[in-house]
Amino acid sequence: MIKWIEFLHLYQPPTQTSEILRQVTDESYSHILKLTEKYPNLRLTINISGSLLEKFQENNMSAILEDYKKLLDAGRIELTGSAMYHPILPLIPPEEVRNQIELNKLKFREIFGDSYKPKGFFLPEMAYSKEVAKIIKDAGFEWIILDEIHFPNEKLQNGTKYLIEDVGLYVIFRNRIFSQSFPPEYIITNLDKINDNYLITAHDGELYGHWHKEEKGYYDRAFKNEHLKTILVSEYLDELKKTQEIKVRNANWESKEDELIKGNFYSLWNNPKNKIQRKFWKLINLTSNILKENNKDVNFREAHKFYSRGIASCYSWWASERKIGAFSPESWNPTEIENGLNLLLRSIRSLQNLGTNNKIKVEKKFNKLRTLIWTRHWKKNDK
Repeated sequence: MIKWIEFLHLYQPPTQTSEILRQVTDESYSHILKLTEKYPNLRLTINISGSLLEKFQENNMSAILEDYKKLLDAGRIELTGSAMYHPILPLIPPEEVRNQIELNKLKFREIFGDSYKPKGFFLPEMAYSKEVAKIIKDAGFEWIILDEIHFPNEKLQNGTKYLIEDVGLYVIFRNRIFSQSFPPEYIITNLDKINDNYLITAHDGELYGHWHKEEKGYYDRAFKNEHLKTILVSEYLDELKKTQEIKVRNANWESKEDELIKGNFYSLWNNPKNKIQRKFWKLINLTSNILKENNKDVNFREAHKFYSRGIASCYSWWASERKIGAFSPESWNPTEIENGLNLLLRSIRSLQNLGTNNKIKVEKKFNKLRTLIWTRHWKKNDK
């Protein structure tokens, strides 16, 4: 018997269109519900970003959350905490990390009430730093999930309960190869090669139905297999007897060894060689500093609302120009980058007491980056 811990991450950015939201919901989020109905023994640990909950509310689609709540109350799924708008937490100020965690918690309490009692926390993109881990621990969480690349020093011992040294958070590590494939198919086709008692996979939930259309019967073969049993992360941790303290290195779930050797821990979002990303983060930091200096402004709360959304990971990700995997598009989309810029700019524009001259200076900085983005796009597509 192999016990399979399947972790799904569900997220949509603050600027997602209603059309795409409904498409992904039909193809994936509702599809996941249908899978749990069809396979009564299927148990999933799920992170749903607060940003996605907010989009459901804005589009009068909250009914789907009632079905997820029923699964939660029945013990079929467990939910984790996370950051509200999915920023890369090690790249933002500690006070904003705390704010994003709190916003996410409040949104879940609003929708799920007392049923929401998360023990685990999902770092957006599994982007880890020790400083952020300590904040997560202080917020009351017990465990996080990371990628194998976060722990390179020795072979992971299957069935060992790992505790992060000097932090106090338990950590589980996903199997990267299985997670970056389509897990039901990859597990079944490699079942005779799995020698461990536990298998941990973690990936975007949109893989089920949206990015990948399963038409070969692998759901049946995986979720009805007598040699496979899905369990929750918390159940997995409760089963483990041996505990070991370890050190975890800064990385994300798509990190490569050569990037980490160079200290480039979050290259998909802030690559030193990527001019657009460098300038994007300068504007994020500029916006953050202006907000700190104007925290008594009558419109500060409104300005901060736009900033919190503008630092979502997807806007800088779309500037990375990389093909990540078989189920991922090339990460270049000038409109999406601009969506993030517009939110940051609206943050600055909302401040009443900043002054006209300062606002004009900021506008010019944003316009320079906007021109750079679209110049890059037209040259990239020049035929």
